[in-house]
Amino acid sequence: MEFARGRGISRRLFNSGMLVGGLVAASGLPLISEVRAQQPKRGGLVRLALFQQSTGDTFDSARYDKGNDYIRGTSVYSYLTSMSEDGTARPEVAVSWEPNTEATRWAFKIRKGITFSDGTPLTIDDIIFSIMRHKEEKVASSAKQLAANISSVKADGDDGFVVELASPDVDLPILIGLFQFALVKKDTYDFSKPVGTGAFMVKEFQPGIRTVLVRNPNFWKEGRPYIDEFEMFPIPDAAARANALLSGDVDMVLELRGNGIEEVGKSDVADVFVTPSTRYTAIQAAVDRAPSNNIDLNLAMAYMIDRQRLLDTVLRGYGMIANDHPIGPKSPYYNANLPQRGLDLDKAKYHLGKSGIGNTKVQVAVGDGVLYSVDIGQLLLREATRAGLNLDIKREPAESYWTAVAGKRPYAATNFHPRPTYNMLLNLAWRKGAPWNFSHYENDKLEKLIDESRATLDMQKRVEYYHEIQSIIHNSGAIILPCFLSYIDGVSKKIKGLTPLPIGSLGGFNFTDRIWIET
Repeated sequence: MEFARGRGISRRLFNSGMLVGGLVAASGLPLISEVRAQQPKRGGLVRLALFQQSTGDTFDSARYDKGNDYIRGTSVYSYLTSMSEDGTARPEVAVSWEPNTEATRWAFKIRKGITFSDGTPLTIDDIIFSIMRHKEEKVASSAKQLAANISSVKADGDDGFVVELASPDVDLPILIGLFQFALVKKDTYDFSKPVGTGAFMVKEFQPGIRTVLVRNPNFWKEGRPYIDEFEMFPIPDAAARANALLSGDVDMVLELRGNGIEEVGKSDVADVFVTPSTRYTAIQAAVDRAPSNNIDLNLAMAYMIDRQRLLDTVLRGYGMIANDHPIGPKSPYYNANLPQRGLDLDKAKYHLGKSGIGNTKVQVAVGDGVLYSVDIGQLLLREATRAGLNLDIKREPAESYWTAVAGKRPYAATNFHPRPTYNMLLNLAWRKGAPWNFSHYENDKLEKLIDESRATLDMQKRVEYYHEIQSIIHNSGAIILPCFLSYIDGVSKKIKGLTPLPIGSLGGFNFTDRIWIET
């Protein structure tokens, strides 16, 4: 029996935001069963317009932190597993897995006969390296925190391997399918000329400018990919991006905004592809420095954001109101007992008085590289003036935002894609020393709860742990998280084969080997 697949119902309960039925209905595209019934066609070029532009674009999956990277990675590399529409781990290179009774030891079997695009066979040693490299000191892996619980990975014959864990993890098959865990050749540290076992090979790569991929003739999924070539490049301006889709200059775009949503929605050439999710943009306070270590000042700002106005006017209704923690209201773990924060100038003034900030100017960094952060900053500024806070919203350049601003300034906007499980997100963003702990928040009790929630199969205990986690983060003042954001993308009507996944745009950033062009 395959553990993760055999326990599919439990997995759906454990993971929030797996809104498959709602997703399909919201997307306006065919049902998943209808997509599968259609006959794919081969050939052609598909062009995708990105909304982010970064010179940090890379093929080193250990450093992946943006949707651009994730799409590039799922196109060129293979993964041991992927997430299915019902939230369970789906076989990819790994065909089966079995845990011991404590979920501290997992035995995997892999598919035979897979080769890299240069013809070299994929081996168990390559797989072991691809997992364990995230623990190496010299590898700057964004998944280092997630790999910390992996004690060892050893071969089990020529078609299997065994993972030993320091503590139980019922979600391991999901974890090793994350974007960062791409399968690469053993001892690869230079990714300037990437070689993978995925659907495509790299024809051209200019970080921040253009990526061109061509079909990999050695791809192990029979008949795939359907398209011959895939190209992606940034168009940062939202209006220009929508116009490029409507004019046929591109076939797909990430992040439709404002009027572009309506224009694409009423067009005859493209559809709006909506994926409800728990993605978010937040203002994070670096609690290890002044003035952002002032909890009352942070709580005052939390009461200055009109969340309903943000949802209705900026997000056009494509989202959900949040309560200053990352757990979504549709999750079985959601703590509905916490008081919902909203615009309340009386409470804002109360906390401002307690903070002692007086007329001292407080600066909040936002930028075009952080989705909707400029809009959130403007909403905050409007109410700060009424509450008596001397607030300065500073718009920072997109190109350097994530290296020079996020986590470096006392207050800075950040945004996060959802992860397959909340535990993975908490490990990446709320642990001591975690690469994306932009608030520099440290709390031993919180870390213990994160560990305990990962280790137990007792649903009631998990709910209790997650309720306490939400309470700690909500009351920490380390994050102002007003709304969850749906993914709103645009797709030409001639592109077929897409199904939504709530962990990212366009099928969870994993679609290039399954789409085709309807001629």
